[in-house]
Order: sequence, then structure tokens, then C-alpha cells
Amino acid sequence: MRIGIYYRHRFHQGIFQTTLAALAPRHHCLATDDIGELVRFTPHVVLAAEDLTYLHLRAHLPFTRFVHVRHGLANKGVPDRSFRAADYVCLTSEFVRDDFISRGIQPRREYWLTGYVQMDNLLRSPRPEQIPDRRKVILYAPTWHHGLSSLPLILPRALELLHAGREDTFLVIKPHPLVQQGNDPKLAPWIKALREMCRGRRDTYLVDERGADIMPWLNAADVLVTDASSTQLEFLALNRPMVLINHPERLQSPYYDPTGYEWRWREMGHIVDDIEQLPAAIHTSIDSPAVGEKERLHYRHLLFGDSVDGRSGERVAERVHELESQVSSDSRLRAARPIGWAVYHSLPQLRNVSRFFKRLLRPA
Repeated sequence: MRIGIYYRHRFHQGIFQTTLAALAPRHHCLATDDIGELVRFTPHVVLAAEDLTYLHLRAHLPFTRFVHVRHGLANKGVPDRSFRAADYVCLTSEFVRDDFISRGIQPRREYWLTGYVQMDNLLRSPRPEQIPDRRKVILYAPTWHHGLSSLPLILPRALELLHAGREDTFLVIKPHPLVQQGNDPKLAPWIKALREMCRGRRDTYLVDERGADIMPWLNAADVLVTDASSTQLEFLALNRPMVLINHPERLQSPYYDPTGYEWRWREMGHIVDDIEQLPAAIHTSIDSPAVGEKERLHYRHLLFGDSVDGRSGERVAERVHELESQVSSDSRLRAARPIGWAVYHSLPQLRNVSRFFKRLLRPA
């Protein structure tokens, strides 16, 4: 079969490492960030770690099967839309599958219990060379969503609050890739401020590469500090303490999803409602790492079951192998190719027309 792997963001390359390695010996694979190249490839199956509703891939490739492997475990209102757009969605446990089904959220065809492919890199990641020995590592990895992100709350005192007055710590700050990119005028001041305050610091490292995989940094961390980022759920696999900052305006954010595990399971970490409480929560996490372990292990089992073994990519590949007798024929795929190619070239114009009418109908 021809298998397409779509990289919308550079960090998706790291997510698909183990899956691509398991697929390549048996199938003709194309990994690309170019939708035009993907359309020309006419794949039988496409794997993406992205919300497919934004990509219009089904319009380009109407007879292709789509597999959504996800690139975050937090909900933020996304599954209700994105899961329904995929033929298959990869999940981490029976509990998670049954939970989504009970809420009426299902893909077009089937859920696959494969584990979370991005976690494969976690278990095999070496300690980054930027981190010195004999230091307790604090990883600060906030989300980017306005009303959820803790970054605007702790700037410009971020280093003071996160080091918590300790001399035995090394602070790693890993912004969300959209913050690292710095293109959004609302987010650009955040990364600019971080770069200025981290410059020349020997006790702090800013991960400023947009395509950097967060898994090595998670694996090296003794404590994770975050907010609504899905890193908290990934960090559960390591059973280490975490500090979770609640944004006071979170209930007004369109990305606040109370059904998401990032909010339903808040007691998996030390909750901070006031940033002045942050240093004390970090002290407790470092000095008493067993505090909260019972809750962490409980939620770890619900979320991952037995899937944290570094073999999720292999399981995804095995399920893709099983599609070989079910996918569309080459003749059917080729027949649809002109339609997909026309859609690919016409979508920008259709978007422009849509924007024009939205501006026209906007109240004065």
C-alpha cells in the first residue's frame, strides 16, 4: 500500500519516528508537509497527528482512509470535532475509548487501541546535554491558549517564581511551538520576554527550537510545571510530581473543556490558584515527591493501561497492515485524483470568498 504521513508542524516528525520505522519495510511511505505532494501520491492510507477538519484532506483524497494518531492528550474541545472527521482514531486504553463512546464521540469507522505514538520517544530519550549533572530539573511547559496559558501570569517574574529560591535546580522552559514560532502578534511578546530573561543564564535553558521534541525534556524532568497543556497527561507515565497552574479566566476560554482529563483529573498534581503559591508547590514537589503518588498512579492506569511500553508505533503499523484488503483500488484512487487536485487548487480562492462575505455581513 501507499501510506502517506502528513506533517503539519515540524515537531510531528518526532511523533511518527517509530510508526514510520514499522511501516517502511512493508509499504511505500511518503512523509511530507506538502498537501500537494500528498495528493499527487494518491495514498491508500494517510496518518496525521492533526485535527483533520482543518486540513480538508478528505476533500483532496475522497477514497483514502484517514488515521488520526493525535499530538496531544488534552481535550480542549477538539475530539468532538476532530475524531468524527477521521476513519480511525488511535487511543491509549479501554477506559479512554469507553469514555469517548459514552459521550457520543466516535470516528467514522473504529477506535484503535494502540497507545500514544509520541510516548515511544519518551522511554528511549537520553538526558539532553544542556542539563548539568546533580541538579534537580524543573520543566516549565505551558500551553499557548489565551485564558489557559500561565505564561502571561508569571511574566516577568518567571525565573524568580520557577526557581523558587533554590540553588540546586536547573530550569528548562519549553514553550508551545506556536509561541516559539513568534508569528502571532499576541504570542510574540511572550517568546521575546523569555529570550531576554534566559539569555546568559547558567541555571536556565530555553528550548527555542520550534521542531524540538518535548519527550527528552519530560524524561529528564524531576518536576513538571504547566497549566492546561497535555504535557501533564504525558508526564503521568513517569509517575513524577507536577504543579498545575489554574488561570483565573479559564472558564471564559473557548478552549476550556471540563470533560477533558486535564481538568477532570486535576488532583494528579499540586494545584496553584495564585502564582504566589508556585514556589511552595515546587518545594513540595522536589522535597516530597511521593506526595500525590496514589492519585498519579490511579490516573496513569486509566489513561495508559499497559500501553506505555515504547511499542505504540508498531501497534499502529499492525492495524494499518490489516487494512490492505479493505482499501480502495488504485483505479478508484486515480479516478478521484483530478477531483482532489481541483479541490487542492480551488480551496484558497474559496477561503478568500468566504472571508469576503464574512466581512461583508459583519455588523458595522
